[in-house]
Amino acid sequence: MLYQLYGLVIASNDMLPGVPSAAETEVDAWIRSVSLTKPFPSPSNWFMKWYLPKGEPWLSLAKIDGGYLLRFNELVDFFVKNDGKEIFCMPGHGIPSDTIQHLLLDQVIPLVINLKGGEALHVSAVLTAKGAVAFAGPTGSGKSTVAGSLLNMGYPLLSDDCLVLTEKDEKIYAIPAYPGLRLWGDALKCLFGNDVVYESVAHYTTKQRLCIEGKSEAYRTEPQPLRRLYFIPDSIETEGKTQIMIEHLSPRESFMALVRCAFRLDITDHDMLKRQFHFLERVVSTISVRRLIFPRNFNLLPAVREAIINDLNDLDN
Repeated sequence: MLYQLYGLVIASNDMLPGVPSAAETEVDAWIRSVSLTKPFPSPSNWFMKWYLPKGEPWLSLAKIDGGYLLRFNELVDFFVKNDGKEIFCMPGHGIPSDTIQHLLLDQVIPLVINLKGGEALHVSAVLTAKGAVAFAGPTGSGKSTVAGSLLNMGYPLLSDDCLVLTEKDEKIYAIPAYPGLRLWGDALKCLFGNDVVYESVAHYTTKQRLCIEGKSEAYRTEPQPLRRLYFIPDSIETEGKTQIMIEHLSPRESFMALVRCAFRLDITDHDMLKRQFHFLERVVSTISVRRLIFPRNFNLLPAVREAIINDLNDLDN
């Protein structure tokens, strides 16, 4: 089956529920599930490892013959060919399909986009009357909650957790991901009550995915000009803050904020890094990046939303 995802046409031999289908056309990447009778052999040299807050291994990356191995510890292995045109999925025994799809769509494919020469940011984004507005920040900072608050007021969603960017006619465009917003239960209940459809994200988290496919008013599929990006600091950094503040960032601060939220597959590939940094410099020179600080209180979300909308008033339509 063919799917439209992050501006790519993806072919998969497994169903990808919630991802829009694509018409028959040239395929950008193939996804193939592979059943292994024994675990995939471990490489002798991992060039990058990520760990969870408590120190458990999460994602390990290695170069192997013909491509890259991405290992999500005790969950699933993905092998990506060097040209990014084929992705082989090798799940562990008994791992649920929703977990596999989440890791594929929200972790692996954004890295493949980087491999194929594109750029993606770990951000949530909505469409306003002024254009696309994105929210970046570390895990747990509230970017999805802020996006959900704006969605709840009628601003269509463009992405949750990954937004692909491209440059055209000296403008930066945001390419939508796929319908869906991942939120913790308390945020879901606060924003949308009990009258919404949601589904499990993965077996290892209690987050739920708000299902909005088929609701044209809640999601946009066409690229949109990116007009502003807000960086939300970690809640620890804003502890004790009692006011909502939006601060301008310097070009250097803006660039570093984008570097922190950019997907990159291979930190040892200097050409890949050079290309990405050059593109991020173009983004900083084109859009305004600001720091959004607010107390972590659901009751203040309407005020946070109002502050954002007021901040956008200096943008031309």
